[in-house]
Order: sequence, then structure tokens, then C-alpha cells
Amino acid sequence: MRSSRERASSVAAALLLPLVDRITVMAAPCRMHASIDRITASLAEWTREVGLDTPSSAGFDRMAGRAFAGSGADSTLLFAKWLTWLFHFDDEWDEKPAGRAAGIVEATFTRLARHTAETGRDTTETDQDTAETDRDTAETKGAVPLRSPGGAAPWPAGFSPFPPLQARSATPVEVAFRNLWEETAPRMSARWRERFTRGLAAQGAACRTEAENRCAGRVPSAAEYPALRRGTAGPYLFDLVEPCLGVEVPAGLRESPTWRTLVDACNDVTAWCNDVASHHKEQANGDMHNYVTVAAHAFGLSNTDAVAWVNDRIAERAEDLRAAARRLPGLFDRFGLSPVQARNASKVACAFLAAPRAQLEWLLESSRYSLADTR
Repeated sequence: MRSSRERASSVAAALLLPLVDRITVMAAPCRMHASIDRITASLAEWTREVGLDTPSSAGFDRMAGRAFAGSGADSTLLFAKWLTWLFHFDDEWDEKPAGRAAGIVEATFTRLARHTAETGRDTTETDQDTAETDRDTAETKGAVPLRSPGGAAPWPAGFSPFPPLQARSATPVEVAFRNLWEETAPRMSARWRERFTRGLAAQGAACRTEAENRCAGRVPSAAEYPALRRGTAGPYLFDLVEPCLGVEVPAGLRESPTWRTLVDACNDVTAWCNDVASHHKEQANGDMHNYVTVAAHAFGLSNTDAVAWVNDRIAERAEDLRAAARRLPGLFDRFGLSPVQARNASKVACAFLAAPRAQLEWLLESSRYSLADTR
């Protein structure tokens, strides 16, 4: 297989390569999981079983294999499944007419929410959920509850999670989601499951906003786009690191500004890198929901200058990610975490720090971002 540098000339993600010399968390190559061949075969078998048409060259197994190189094969496989599902789900809105229909967006997210509720009612509380108590420290005082990208309540107005549903056949995307949720939810507490559902609601609100923008021909402003993009990326993706590692971050730490910065900065860096890599494709499709397009529209920039502007924002946000990670040891002491809790939280933080480079290498090798394919 050609190296990332050798293949870079054929993919738009090559525009991200200057960041390697600017961003510490993107500098060093990732190692690959020792059991990647088994993970690849198992992922292919699962996608066939649930009906997701996924070419092997998409490489979701390899992105997970880099991000979770030091974890067990089953943990890495679970994350690879979720990545595969998320990108298929994302394509429903970016590349199909449904992405312009707010009603279809709402109905789809409603069905997914029902799956989380039905499974959640059958799941026993974990010992951690029963025993855990929130610590009210100076850092968590005044913390803002999770909200949708526009700052509204988790479910957008008129978006009820449990309205009556008409009988219908489940799509492969829904089948895969139900399969993954039933595998993931039982190992986590009710608190975590509620957090996942809030993240799903935030994504639903963001996707509905995108649908309305497409119908109106409206390009988001540079000020509003980061929060909107954070929503469409699937905020729960970053929560899924915990069940994949078999840990759960204590609630007080998780809701602290430092941890929220860690999570949101990782979301922003990876989402904006994806925007640079996919800009040529989305521009050809006429989709305005891309940071490069937003910057070009807002500031009157050429595509080249808009890419440079977005790369600067990525570099700034990557430094926020590193700075938040450096503050964690002191925060562990302030929250009184046990050595086991501190070690588990560190594992999650390390996964966030590994994500930008793991994603870059995937962007450079995945067939999704070939310049020859602008479909």
C-alpha cells in the first residue's frame, strides 16, 4: 500500500498536510492495531449482516485501528462499526434529497430516539451510576447544560421523541443503529445513555437546520457555523469512546469546562479537517455546509485562501485541545478521583488526542476523498 505522502496528490486531504508541521497532535504517525486484519474481516461481515453497502476502501476499520491501537480488538471493532454507521447516516443528509426535507429528518431521528428509549428501559443500572455523586466545585458552578447548536432545549421545538409511528420497514441504517445500540447501551449507566440521547437530539436539530438552509439557499455565517458543524458531526461519537474502552468518566469531571473544551475541540478539529478534505465534493454537489465554503462566502476569499483560513482555525483549535489535556492532572486531584478513575479518564483523553492524526491518515488513504470522485 502506498504511504499517505505518496497518495496525497490524489486526494483533497493533501491540503491538510501543512498542518503536520504546525500541530503537535498531528505530527507523529499513528501505529496500527496489531489485530487490524481480524478487525477488518469482522467489520466486513457485520456490514453485510445489517445491509450497509460499504466498500473496503472506505477504511473505517483503519481509522479505528489507529485511534484505538492500544485497546482490545473488540473495543476497536465496536468503534469501527459506529464510525461506519455514522458516515452512512451522514450521507443520508449530505448526498440525498432527504437532506432538504426537514420532515424526513425529524421522522428519522424520532425513530432512532425510540430505539434508545426502548433499550434503555430494559437495561439495569450499573454500580457506577448508582454510587456516583456529582461534586460541585468551582469549575462546575454555572456550567451550562447540553444544548442543541442553536442554544435551545435538547429536543427542538415541535420535535417530540415519541410520536405515533406508522408501520414501515426499517432501513439498513436503522437496523445497524439498533444493533449497535443494543450492543453498547447495556454496558453503560443511565446517565451515559441520557447523554447519548441528548447528543442524538443535538444532531437532529443541526440536521434540520441544514435542511432548512438548503431549501432557502442560505449559507451559514462564520460565527454560527462551528456550533452547527459540531452538531452535525454527531456529538455522541465522542461519548462512544467510553463504552469502547469499557470506562465511564465521572459526571462532575465530564461536565466541567475543561472536559467540555477537550471534547468540543476534538470534535471541531476533526470536523473541520473533514470539511477541507470534502470541500471539492460538497462544492460539486452544491452543498454550502462546509467551513471552506462558509469562509469564502463570509470574507470574499478564493477557495485557496479559504482553505488556508480554515487551516489556521484548525491549528488554533488543536492548541485548545492540547491545553485542555494538560490541565487534566490537576483537575483529577481537584475532583478527588481515585487512581483507577484517573487512569480511565486519561485513556479517554488520550483517544481524543490521537484522533486528529488518526483521522488525517485515514483522510489521505480513504476512497471517500479521491479528487477523481466528485459524486
